[in-house]
Amino acid sequence: MPRALGSSPHAHGRSELKERPAVMRALREEQRRLGARLRALREERALTQEQAAEQIGLHSNHLQRLERGAANVTLVTLVAVSLAYRVSVRSLFEQPRSKRIQPFRQVASEQLRRFGNAVPLYSLKAAAGRFGAQQQVEPEGWVRPLGRTRPGKGLFVAQVVGESMRRRIPNGAYCLFRHPVLGSRNGRVVLAQHRQIHDPDHGGRYTVKVYHARKQHAGAEGGRTVEVRLEPDTDAPGYRPIVLRGLEEDELTIVAELVEVLPGG
Repeated sequence: MPRALGSSPHAHGRSELKERPAVMRALREEQRRLGARLRALREERALTQEQAAEQIGLHSNHLQRLERGAANVTLVTLVAVSLAYRVSVRSLFEQPRSKRIQPFRQVASEQLRRFGNAVPLYSLKAAAGRFGAQQQVEPEGWVRPLGRTRPGKGLFVAQVVGESMRRRIPNGAYCLFRHPVLGSRNGRVVLAQHRQIHDPDHGGRYTVKVYHARKQHAGAEGGRTVEVRLEPDTDAPGYRPIVLRGLEEDELTIVAELVEVLPGG
């Protein structure tokens, strides 16, 4: 009997994709790349395979096979991974940050003019300690940012990881910050530190978010701040504002404000 117009010979039969060498070669390469990306994401978070598998909702043996590139992955598994690691599904197939060119130049000690031709490079944790808790923290180095802002007092470079601000700050981007923050903070992207903050992206009691404060109406206790919202700016799932109420004076430290995301960082 003739086949119906528009029907496929494979509509109800066995798929021939696995018999196509080019498809299988490409599949194995994508499995290898995805496995390396999953392993890197887990190691960035200092998780064992058992801990990561529990967060994702997989058996640890299956996660082990995925990281080796030895197992097929379903869409539901990709979504579960993206939620557990707080990254987008799309980013699971992107090149790791280590392949990006650093958007600054190291300045040798014999050429260094602090804040004249270079600014300090800190981790966010170190910056929060140095400027927030007034600890003595040595920078990782002194660098000349390759952005539009010239070196100056109070500026420093730090890398921001995670997807919570990806509309403005790509995951892994190096950013230029300024300390202290002068004037109104509302609507600015800030590095904030507070004992109630536990940011899953950075693993500490500090975070980079958009600052919004609500004050009591004019004339009441001098317009005391009654609520601070540290808002993410992302289309990645799982991120919510950090809401702080009943703050005592100086309980929340606004460490620095974002000046610019360095190009290519």
